[in-house]
Amino acid sequence: MVRAIRFIQLKLTMKYEFLKFLPLLLLYLFLVLTFSSNTYVGDEAGYINIATDIVHGSYLSDGNLWWGPGYPITLTPFVLFKLPLLTAKLLNPFFLFGAVIYFYKTLNLYLEKNYAVIFTYCFGLYPPFMREIYLLMTESLVFLLVCGFMFHFCKSHQESGKNRRYQILASLYLGYLALTKIFYGYVILAGILLFLMLFIFQKRDWYRKTTFIYFLALAVCIPYLLITYSRTGKIFYWGTSGGLSLYWMSTPYNNEMGDWFSGTSAIQRPELSPHRDFFEYISNLSEVEKDDALKQQALENISQYPLKYISNWVANIGRLWFSYPFSYTPQKLSTFYYLLPNMFIFVLFVLSIYPAIVKYRLFPVELIALLLFDLIAFGGTSLLSAYDRQFRPLVPVILLWLSFIYVRVVKIQIHLGTEIP
Repeated sequence: MVRAIRFIQLKLTMKYEFLKFLPLLLLYLFLVLTFSSNTYVGDEAGYINIATDIVHGSYLSDGNLWWGPGYPITLTPFVLFKLPLLTAKLLNPFFLFGAVIYFYKTLNLYLEKNYAVIFTYCFGLYPPFMREIYLLMTESLVFLLVCGFMFHFCKSHQESGKNRRYQILASLYLGYLALTKIFYGYVILAGILLFLMLFIFQKRDWYRKTTFIYFLALAVCIPYLLITYSRTGKIFYWGTSGGLSLYWMSTPYNNEMGDWFSGTSAIQRPELSPHRDFFEYISNLSEVEKDDALKQQALENISQYPLKYISNWVANIGRLWFSYPFSYTPQKLSTFYYLLPNMFIFVLFVLSIYPAIVKYRLFPVELIALLLFDLIAFGGTSLLSAYDRQFRPLVPVILLWLSFIYVRVVKIQIHLGTEIP
């Protein structure tokens, strides 16, 4: 009887463990209720327009391939029932809280609970995660998808036998991530090529399992890719936003550092006048034609000014990690909002490289595979004009990696001297 009671208590404790992180959810809700408004900001109107097209059955009829369908699909119930914007924004705290719970569950696979709780609170209180929580933006959903993928991916490698449940769930999260952030479609393709090649040469089971997860994630995206093919005639075409990012990354002008500007800014802003003629020339093209023209011009810029592209790339690394530097932008205190927390992550990550190399046998293969996922994503992102916004989805894997190293691999001791030399 006593054992039965203890078992029930243990199950209840495990079931309601999420309550220990309830303060984070209350904080997220407070931020949304305090700072949200009923007017559109930034990309919000674009997501609502796509959600409206989906509801009316006219998705992509106007050729709008700038964003993937993942986030607009989540907004369709709110558009269908004409609910206030605030109700849709209230999804974000629960998305981010779901990411927190998944992160905690992943840490529990490798760390003692006390350490898992501490690192989870560090994760949940990471300031940039809350930057757009009160807006209709993809970020909170993306964090949930990344953390969900991360947990199920790790569980799939720990499960023995033929049970594919966690592999399928990991693939669903990764596939929907690509539909939400179309850049990750290319990350999936790179992952397939990498792990398939490794499996062909070494025949290790974890290579095979990882390749299967990536393949299945790509299969999740096939309906979308069939739609883009029917609209554009292009195979494996994810969207029209890449050309503009590559163009600005290739800018050859010395006073520009590869950061992104809209086409409207290129025409209207005096400091961007060297780009005006080109953007006026492509302004009457279709979105796909415009994307092609931007890519072509970017490749010409890179071939003619390779050193300038490398210089822009170095600046881009700084923007990803520290949200700095930017062209034609005065210095501002808000830079510290990203610089301070990311400085700690950067330093700790650099310091982790040596013990990771020396003690690489201590690392579970799934953590190595996740780090490769992050490295592929970071490397690909760095080639296009990027912001800290593109770095944030990589943070969950980095924090998982750092948590494992500084708890399981590195032992830190403080010796208090008793004598003064």
